[in-house]
Amino acid sequence: MVASGLTPEQIEQFETNGYLLLPGELSPERVKTLYNETSRLLQDFPIADHPLTKFSTDETAHVGDDYFLTSSDKVRFFFEQDAFNDEGELTCPKERAINKIGHALHNLNDEFLADTINDRNRAIAQSIGFKDPLVLQSMIICKQPEIGGKVPSHQDSVFLYTDPPSAVGYWYALEDCTAENGALSFVPGSHKWANISKRMIRADGTKAGTTFIQIQGVEPPREPEDGEFVMPTCPAGTLVLIHGSLLHKSETNKSQKSRYAYTFHMIEGEYEYDNLNWLQVPPTEEGGANFTHLYA
Repeated sequence: MVASGLTPEQIEQFETNGYLLLPGELSPERVKTLYNETSRLLQDFPIADHPLTKFSTDETAHVGDDYFLTSSDKVRFFFEQDAFNDEGELTCPKERAINKIGHALHNLNDEFLADTINDRNRAIAQSIGFKDPLVLQSMIICKQPEIGGKVPSHQDSVFLYTDPPSAVGYWYALEDCTAENGALSFVPGSHKWANISKRMIRADGTKAGTTFIQIQGVEPPREPEDGEFVMPTCPAGTLVLIHGSLLHKSETNKSQKSRYAYTFHMIEGEYEYDNLNWLQVPPTEEGGANFTHLYA
């Protein structure tokens, strides 16, 4: 049976709002499988030689060490900022200290591969106009109990920049997402007026870290008011499509419940993805970047 794409009504919702919720996209069985696989990864990863890289969405302190910058073809583990005390020691078990796992689950883990490269996701990409969608990063976002960090208002195309901007995120809830455990919230329609005016790049084109630069001639978007954000209900199994220019955020998880999610991002292969981007995919033997083609 050929997988169907989005309905005309769903396409219109996505084009209007910049995001689209598709409840029940993952069956309860698949949700359980991916949740259990996430738990296994968190339990099994070795910590003895880990550089204890912390992940931050703060532009003044964004992660940029070699462990992070060389993770495009690996499965690596990034810690929450608040998982350490002043002496740099973990204050909780390692499996409850990880912010995210990335960035090549879609290539290296069979379970997450199955829910990335499939006919349904291809059909969705076709529905929203992609000609050659390239999957270039995948992540498990853990949003740990009590310490799951706030993610301020941002746009995904700032971090995965093409000319013109083209990033779209597939975001699967592996647990119920609520106001208490840090659910996503969006500014509907902001993808239409919030320009991509900056981008995150490798500092000086090296492995020295990351920085943000302004894009010449592009006016920065205004900061949205808190009242402009909406937080839709997002039960486990829901797929959220997120336009790369959409302003969205999530709050700190102060609850006793985690908020696991699996997400991957694609870009349009017909657009330029240059070597300034922080995430660089290793080359093929022929010399081109070894992107994962969703339609292949």
